[in-house]
Amino acid sequence: MVNGNNFSCWKMGLALALTVALIAFDVNKGEANPLPNRIQDSDRRKPVDNSSVEKRPTPSSSFDSSPSLPSENKLNQTSSKHSQQGLSAFSQVKFNRPSLSPRGAPGKREGGGTRDDHNCPFLKSEERLTALVPAFKSEQLVDQVWGLTDEASPTLWFYVPYLPKDIKVGELEIWDETDRELNNYQQIYQGNFTITGTPGVIGLSLPATVKLEPNRQYHWYLSLNINCSVENESTNVNGWIQRIKFSNNLSTQQRLVTRNQVILYAQKGIWYDALNLLAQLRRSRPEAQILINDWQKLLGDVGLENFSVKAITSCCNLESHSTQARK
Repeated sequence: MVNGNNFSCWKMGLALALTVALIAFDVNKGEANPLPNRIQDSDRRKPVDNSSVEKRPTPSSSFDSSPSLPSENKLNQTSSKHSQQGLSAFSQVKFNRPSLSPRGAPGKREGGGTRDDHNCPFLKSEERLTALVPAFKSEQLVDQVWGLTDEASPTLWFYVPYLPKDIKVGELEIWDETDRELNNYQQIYQGNFTITGTPGVIGLSLPATVKLEPNRQYHWYLSLNINCSVENESTNVNGWIQRIKFSNNLSTQQRLVTRNQVILYAQKGIWYDALNLLAQLRRSRPEAQILINDWQKLLGDVGLENFSVKAITSCCNLESHSTQARK
């Protein structure tokens, strides 16, 4: 019995020892194999084995990594609602205002209402007849409305906010006022035109019979006779234009792209021609975003950004005759 009891105690001791050994083995195994998230943390600090990374297709050999100007297609995808500062990144057009002629150019870029607005309700609108010409105040706080042209018979641009039915007739006069003496002023043109397609931006191209001479100071006057219950009501603006001799140094290939000429004219401060060429491009390609950006930038350079969203109409045709020089 004693031997049997000793054998039973021996078996129980052996079982207990095996149990303790198994528990110790499991504990050591757990310490040698941390939890999965600890494995991931450890791996983040190890160099990446490129052999285990999935290979991605390489870019096409036609990809150009060198910096370049935005393409026209790229600009077409860009919103037109940029600030004037932001537009400089999307347009190469920059107008550099030239020095004002010593003659001065006192004028009026924006028309006013009539003396009796209640007879012409549409004149109460905040929008006014506006000449699309650079304007600034002199030291004497006088508005100077003035620009340059390289053309003998240039085109002048205006914004007309009125409907055609509200305008009886438009009239444009041009005077040579190079001489400061009033008695020496000479009228070189006077012609009428009919308003169509407004409200919008209109261009008035001088007839081929009217030739501006270089380095002369010409004063233009635009008047719209209003359809009101009172006779002889009108709204008007006036400004100056000077023709210069300009040598276009663009290559033959560059001249094939009219936009290059716009950029050059703006850079040289030749306002009337830069605006006219760009307006023609806008008419032919009204949806081209790059031209929309140029138009906004050019007008914005002279404080006329509000008019960059206005429609460019096909109006108007001036009478083709010029007046005799009249004092």
